[in-house]
Amino acid sequence: MQMVVDSNQLQSPRLKAFLEASTTNRAILTDYAAMEALQGDVVRSFANGMSIAGQHPNQIIVLKTTQAICQLSGRRAGLQRRLIDKSQTSEFPEFVRKLKLAESGYQPMVEELLKKAKDANDQLHKMLADAVSIAPAFGDLTTGFTKEERRIVRDGEMFTMKMIDTLIKLVIDVSGEIFRTHPKTPPKLTYEQLPNTFIFRNSLCCCLLALDWAASGGAGGVKSHKIRNDMIDSHFVTYATYFDGLLSNDAKAMRLYNRTKWVLEAAFG
Repeated sequence: MQMVVDSNQLQSPRLKAFLEASTTNRAILTDYAAMEALQGDVVRSFANGMSIAGQHPNQIIVLKTTQAICQLSGRRAGLQRRLIDKSQTSEFPEFVRKLKLAESGYQPMVEELLKKAKDANDQLHKMLADAVSIAPAFGDLTTGFTKEERRIVRDGEMFTMKMIDTLIKLVIDVSGEIFRTHPKTPPKLTYEQLPNTFIFRNSLCCCLLALDWAASGGAGGVKSHKIRNDMIDSHFVTYATYFDGLLSNDAKAMRLYNRTKWVLEAAFG
């Protein structure tokens, strides 16, 4: 099993049990897990966040950065392999050793973590600023869904095929705009590859979030930090669709993951 680990599970008994259950189990770490672990007292926080992973360093897979993954091909062959940062994955045991040095006060490693923490905070603050302008746009995304369809979303019922068709058309429009404006996109893209690209799958997650907000009264009343947190969760969910699932204690994130997987399978097989 290869499971993407939400940041809320980095220090959980569930992750420990998963890694101890079988030496073939793999925990997938993303850049957003690292960003959220690099908060507060940076060295202590990050060391605590990596404590369980550090006990099973050969069972950890580190993914490339989201920026790098956005430009990867959507070809089915080698899809998972292309997401993995081979260097960071193979060097994770050594990274654990260096992290212990940082805990003991080794300044070069401390400074490296502080630099990573600054970059992480810059990215999270940017997402918070973006969240302010995102709410009105998300409201516009859901105008194609009827009141009854929003009730289906709110009550957690299965989507109709009409809803899926409407949703996929919306996702194609949203992802198409991102492909047009994003600085990092695949050099070549076919319709067959589209559903396997990170930008498309993350756009699907975001559209599902918008639909979920609309079904609950709209995103206009949602605080910007909550929108930012939901957007971060959408990244964990997107990555989880490429592997065997998501380790998270967030019910909304798990609901988003299950819906995203189901829509992808229903629409594209």
